This record gives sequence, structure tokens and C-alpha cells, in this order.
Amino acid sequence: MALDEIRSAVLESVKHEVDLIIKSAEKEAEEKLKKIREEAERECEIWYQTATRNIDEEVSRKLVQVQGQINKEILKEKNEIINKVFEMAKTQILSLPLSEYENWMKGLFLKTIVDGMVGKVRVHKDDVDLMMKLITEVQNSKKVNLTVDGENYLKERGGFLFIGDGYVVDHTLGTILNDLQRELVPEIARKLFG
Repeated sequence: MALDEIRSAVLESVKHEVDLIIKSAEKEAEEKLKKIREEAERECEIWYQTATRNIDEEVSRKLVQVQGQINKEILKEKNEIINKVFEMAKTQILSLPLSEYENWMKGLFLKTIVDGMVGKVRVHKDDVDLMMKLITEVQNSKKVNLTVDGENYLKERGGFLFIGDGYVVDHTLGTILNDLQRELVPEIARKLFG
């Protein structure tokens, strides 16, 4: 019996060792699985954060692009409105009653001409008679030598070009309104668009 007892004790001891090895292996496998799971969760979180950040950046970039395009369109519309305002001003000046138009031209001419000026004044064909009248008036009160350029005419009515020796003074209606528009655009924009 002693052999059976030894055998039984050895088997019991082996079984106990096998149980310990299995438990240790299971515990080690659980720890490895837990580490793998934690690593996978960390990687998923990193991937998620990266994907979220990339999506946020893309949305922000697209939003900036869309906002920029909207601002361009708004600016274009505002500029068109301002241009229309100045086109209306031009139309109103050109459609003034003759006496008012003559007064406007006279005021413009008198602000430009000073003693000692010599040169030609270029106007639209429709304004030649008026300019000749203005030149006559000015020559009676100032020492100037002015003539109407009878060979070259402005394409549009309103204002004049004074052509002196080596310089030109552009007081055409288009130039006056363009200069005025550049000067007044910020103020006009504030008043029209708040």
C-alpha cells in the first residue's frame, strides 16, 4: 500500500502543481488580455481623437472658405450698390436743367483757372459753346490765354480737360466722381450698410 499511497501523493502533488500552473497561466492570460484590451482602447481613443480633430479642422477650414466667399459676395453687392449711387449722381448732373448745368460747369472751371494759365480746354462737342462763353468770361477777369480744343473732344459730357504745357488737369465728370467715390466709400458704406 505504501506504493499506492506514494503514487496517490505524487498524483495529488502533480495535480496540485498542474492546477497552480493552469491558474497562473489563466491569470497571466487574463493580464495579457487586459493589457491588449487597454492598449486597443488607448489606440482607439487616439484614433478617435485624431479623427475628431481632423474633422474639426476640416469643418473649420470649410467654414472659413464659405465665410470668405460670402464676404466676397457681400462686398461685391455693396460695391455694386455704391457704383449705382455714383452712376445715379452722374445721370442727375447730366440731366440738370441747362442753367444749373452751366453753373456747375462754371464753378468747376473757375476753381481750376488761375492767372497766367495758357493752354487748351477739351470738352464734349455738346459743351463747346458753353466753354467758349466761360473762357470769354474768365479772360475778361484774369490774365489767361485759353482756347477750346476744336480738334479733339471728350467722349462724354460733363467737365473738361485743361491741357497746359507739360501737364493736364482732368476735371471730367467721370474722374471727379471716381475720386469722390474713392474718398467717400468708407463713409457711404457705413451709412448704407451700418
